[in-house]
Amino acid sequence: MSAYTMLLRCEAAWHPFGHVPDAAKGLDHVASIVILTGSPGTGKTTVGARLAQAMPRGLHIPSDVFYTFPAHPISPYRPPALQQNTDIIAAVTRTSATFADRGYDVVLDGIFGPHFLPVMAGELAATDLPVYYVVLQAPLDVALRRVQDRIGHEKDHVVRLMHAVFSDLGPYATHTVETGSRDADTVATELRELIDRGRFTLDLSRVATAVMPGAPNPHGVA
Repeated sequence: MSAYTMLLRCEAAWHPFGHVPDAAKGLDHVASIVILTGSPGTGKTTVGARLAQAMPRGLHIPSDVFYTFPAHPISPYRPPALQQNTDIIAAVTRTSATFADRGYDVVLDGIFGPHFLPVMAGELAATDLPVYYVVLQAPLDVALRRVQDRIGHEKDHVVRLMHAVFSDLGPYATHTVETGSRDADTVATELRELIDRGRFTLDLSRVATAVMPGAPNPHGVA
């Protein structure tokens, strides 16, 4: 039980006139964080929004917005952006933990390659929240077409790079869901059912020791 939940239970116990604060209602609910990732064009943001909407206390955080915060941003796909990317991933993870600690089921979508999971695990280590890691996948031609429909061919090289990174997941190979030929509602419904059964659980204590084959350059994974 989080410290925030314990505080609310105490407040509800001694509150005058038997009034229970709104935030203290439904405290038996165990909030969680779903880290929803994959290459561009796999449907992360759309599926993430649908998944959050299906949860009574769902909250969707599209991490892309955090990359607009620096006054002098570096393209996250360039090697000099490693420190910026690490800081942003730490910040968005901590934000997710804050919402989850207050009872929200957080769906955090973004490009979180396995090599950045130790950063995220470090931010979540002090919590007792259930965390799930889900990698959406689609054939390269489908991912390219989806991105091209939005912004043209400007990011073709990024799609190819990220598609390659998420094609070899090592110990996280069982954390994948195919989205190539299915609509977002179908994928979100399947995800909700699988997560409810405990699939895709991320063991934070083991993240730092997981060895990834091939060790792709982490500069291009955020």
